[in-house]
Amino acid sequence: MDKKSIIGLVLIFLVFVVFYFVNKPTEEQIRAQKRYNDSIAKVQNSMAKKNSSVTADALSQEEDEILRLQTLAQQNDSARAVLDELIKGKYSSFSSSVSQESENFILENDVFKVNLSSKGAMVSQVTLKDYTTYGGKEKVKFFVDNAHHYGLHLALGASVVNTEDLNFKAFVNNKPYDGTTPLKVSGKDSLVVSMRLYPNKPDTINISEEDYIKSSKQYLEYRYTLRGDDYRLGYKIVLNNMQDIISDDGTLEFQWDAPLMLKEKDKKIETQNSSVYYMLSDEVEHLKEQGRDDSVSEASSIPIKWISYKQQFFSAILMAKDSVSAFNSATMTTRTDTSALNVRNMHSVLDFNYSNDKNYTEYDLDMFFGPNKYRIFRDYKIDLERTIPLGWGFFILQWVNRFVIIPVFDFLQKFGLHIGLIILILTLLVKLVLFPLAYKSFSSTAKMKVLQPEIQKINEKYPKQDQAMQKQQATMQLYRRAGINPMSGCLPMLLQFPILVAMFRFFPSSIELRQQSFLWADDLSTYDSILDFSFNIPFYGNHISLFCLLMTVAQLLYTRMTMSQQTQSNAMPGMKFMMYGMPIFMLFILNNLSAALNYYYLISLLISVLQMYIIRKTIDEKKVLARLQQNAKKPMKKSKWQERMEALEKQNRKLMEERAKNQKRR
Repeated sequence: MDKKSIIGLVLIFLVFVVFYFVNKPTEEQIRAQKRYNDSIAKVQNSMAKKNSSVTADALSQEEDEILRLQTLAQQNDSARAVLDELIKGKYSSFSSSVSQESENFILENDVFKVNLSSKGAMVSQVTLKDYTTYGGKEKVKFFVDNAHHYGLHLALGASVVNTEDLNFKAFVNNKPYDGTTPLKVSGKDSLVVSMRLYPNKPDTINISEEDYIKSSKQYLEYRYTLRGDDYRLGYKIVLNNMQDIISDDGTLEFQWDAPLMLKEKDKKIETQNSSVYYMLSDEVEHLKEQGRDDSVSEASSIPIKWISYKQQFFSAILMAKDSVSAFNSATMTTRTDTSALNVRNMHSVLDFNYSNDKNYTEYDLDMFFGPNKYRIFRDYKIDLERTIPLGWGFFILQWVNRFVIIPVFDFLQKFGLHIGLIILILTLLVKLVLFPLAYKSFSSTAKMKVLQPEIQKINEKYPKQDQAMQKQQATMQLYRRAGINPMSGCLPMLLQFPILVAMFRFFPSSIELRQQSFLWADDLSTYDSILDFSFNIPFYGNHISLFCLLMTVAQLLYTRMTMSQQTQSNAMPGMKFMMYGMPIFMLFILNNLSAALNYYYLISLLISVLQMYIIRKTIDEKKVLARLQQNAKKPMKKSKWQERMEALEKQNRKLMEERAKNQKRR
């Protein structure tokens, strides 16, 4: 092998080495791929687990057969025998609980009423005492008609049993409960309702079913803790001496399905503000709709501390109280509901870490059914408040809302003021804080209006395009002599913009505004329609919001006053159209949003118009011109920037002269 071949092989080797290191995935990419692979494996394992004994079609046929036999068994002993064998084969060690009659219990505290069913030991309905649906028609409810489902999927040898199908025994404070005593607590009191599922009594034990249950130390328990003044319902899953019954090992699958009922005026807006939120480590994520799809799914293999089925103003949340109880992985789905009663359907498959060699396993959770209130969520100290859209993606917006708007709003509420008056005071306070900057901006704009004749003279003096630098220098010198800073209007706009956007986030998501009436608006949290159409206008809607319409008029007035004070420039002929087009554009954007938001913008614009009018009246044009004439007699000290610009101008002029001479020589 000659020298050139060796050099070639070495170079090829080096190219491969460089290519490897350049394209080597980062640690974050490796972790992301691992999470993806783990998620796929979890989903595949879950599917395999469900289909381990029979196919989905066979399961459906089996359930249909059980229903058919249940009807026949009432009058036919042979059908009863077949039914018993079928149930025993399907539900294995828990077959005796299938034939039991289901019972319903009501748990009640200061804030909600919970309907608890013995079938599946599930919360079938939750009714909030302090909130009503739009129009005050009825109390806000989570779930009706047994549409709420959750429970464990247990592998019992060759069968997979869902606890939703099984009837549990009720105990209150560890004593059997017959359903006659009211289950109600208040204040700081609490009570524990245990729903226990016992395996079948062995045929070799010659004792009654009741005595067997009393003496048995083998059971699956869903333990609910009702607290007096709390939207949380304690939910503890206990497996006691179940290792020879349950054959699962490694993970224990938990499924949660819930429809979100319509509670607000506008279903479209409520649907857009509803999704599955969850917390991975220290990050809060949520499922995002993609394009026109009405269904979104996402899998995660990172431990999840809590998962929230969040609506615009209310949420159903399942949260782990410690790391042991956190969900090891999850597959979550949200789907738009086209019915008139619901907005979305939520579905999650969650996995607990589980070891089959332990006598006792406990998962300590909390269920939350209540309002999306910032103060309530913040007090839980698990970042639930991040489900309320306060501009978390941009730190300035969330700071404005968390540390300024919300504290001031809460402070004013303590005085029992009407919500419309609170918004007015809040707007005045914001304008008062920004007034010094606004004054400087408005006064500079007014003074620039006075100098328009002088600016016109400068434009006539330097009409050519290659004289733009000289024209700019002369204009800036004129502003300095008049004591005007043309950039003074930028700072107020920069400071006001985060506040305007923060309000855009705060008002539509603030439950404190919900069903609060003001003037013609019956609910400040939604649009204030004064006229409904039988048709829909694209991008606008099927109604006219009066606050939005008034806000648009005020914005046009403000724009006209602003434009009248500015010098007209032929260099930007589209500026006038853009300035007047913006209010019309905002009319389409805000027509379907919160009346409180449009009310705030309306007041803010009217105050700005009033400020501008007063400041214009305080500007003495004669004094401005006199100051200009007086300053014209004084020598102006050049700044370093101005000196550099003049030097650059001289250099450019010299280059242009040399080019002209060279062209003449040619």
